[in-house]
Amino acid sequence: MGVIDGKTICQVALVVKDLDKTVEEYAKLFGVQIPAPFCVPEESEAHTRFQGKPTKTRARLAVFDLGQVVLEITEPDEEPSSWKDFLEKNGDGIHHIAFMTEDREAAVTYFEENGMPVRHYGEYEGGNYTVFDSKEKLGTFVQVKYEP
Repeated sequence: MGVIDGKTICQVALVVKDLDKTVEEYAKLFGVQIPAPFCVPEESEAHTRFQGKPTKTRARLAVFDLGQVVLEITEPDEEPSSWKDFLEKNGDGIHHIAFMTEDREAAVTYFEENGMPVRHYGEYEGGNYTVFDSKEKLGTFVQVKYEP
């Protein structure tokens, strides 16, 4: 078995210029209520880092529950972040796919040893996420979520 079990896919994440407009369109598409947007917690709580440096990003997000997978939509703020960098370089689009992991350290080691360093890191209540700079090798960024 690999470092990541493909069956643990849990998220597809988009980065967009206009969260409200995009979320409204997906809600119509799915025939569901518009999910309430929320912000990334403050850096003091989330310990958010981009390319190894702390960042005060408070990006806005909304999430659609699609069963095993959630669709996460993010509108970056002006602070440094993987989301802002992606939007500036690519416009709206798929930022990453995420997988749950039971061993974050093994995942970090694997990605770093294979030329895909940590790009973005943050914490949330109950866990953390790590985005790897895997776009060149895997076609998109890959994120692992760890919830001990």
